[in-house]
Amino acid sequence: MIGAESERRPLLGRADFGKQVRQFIAEHRKDDQFVTTASSPIELVVADRIGTIWLNRPERGNGIELGLATALRAAAFDLERDASVKVVVIRGRGANFSVGGDLRAFSAAGATFPRLAMDIITAFHDALASLRRSGKPAIAAVHGACAGGAMSLALACDFVLAADTAHFSVAYRRLGVSADGGMSYSLTRLAGPRRALELMLLSDRTSASEALSRGLITRVCAEQELEAELTRMARALADNSPAASRAVKALVWSADTTTLDEQLSAELASFVDCASSADFREGMKAFNERRPPIFAGE
Repeated sequence: MIGAESERRPLLGRADFGKQVRQFIAEHRKDDQFVTTASSPIELVVADRIGTIWLNRPERGNGIELGLATALRAAAFDLERDASVKVVVIRGRGANFSVGGDLRAFSAAGATFPRLAMDIITAFHDALASLRRSGKPAIAAVHGACAGGAMSLALACDFVLAADTAHFSVAYRRLGVSADGGMSYSLTRLAGPRRALELMLLSDRTSASEALSRGLITRVCAEQELEAELTRMARALADNSPAASRAVKALVWSADTTTLDEQLSAELASFVDCASSADFREGMKAFNERRPPIFAGE
């Protein structure tokens, strides 16, 4: 089961931004892993080559504030450099994936909120950049509400698996602010500029089925089947060659910024590089022996 109790690594308490965060990380390292309490706003579980990041503020709908954003960044960085992890999964504790920004925390900041927002968004963007930079496939498993920055987080993943009862909301327009978390980038790429503008300036709520039909998410399943479907998807991705997954991810996400000639050249270089690997030799050997390949990432 994804997120089993195999190796539980909750990350980062609600440390302040910048220098205090770096000091916290240094003081809470043990065997190159983060060690904190189970009440951390982010909990990291590693099992069977899969690293699961749990948004862990269920009492606040997994609302995003400075502690969660900072811990999310640390978790993403941790998984990016962990060679044992082949797939990243992001989930939410409780009834929702995440309601987005924690408006109570935002309101409490008063006149200092613009500075707080800068700190939160900087950490949040660092986490999203790490997910994209990493060659490891990332899956967002969405149930309940997925709004605002949480929707940005889900769309930044390579795959979005949603329960049929899940719903998505851009949400920013009701607060009188523009989007963050790469929302404008992801929506424009996935749905086109007209749909992106509609969703960001007119839409209040999008069902899972509508999000699927618009190409915003990957799959929809019955809520009671979410766990099993997530496990199947994550394990299938973990069984792939890490080098090939990394190459495919890079090719796909760069495709709309290159010409056809540039993309053909990139595909050629990528294919030859993969064909020179031990994983390719294992793939050919497994094919000849009529068995599933066991890729080592070499």
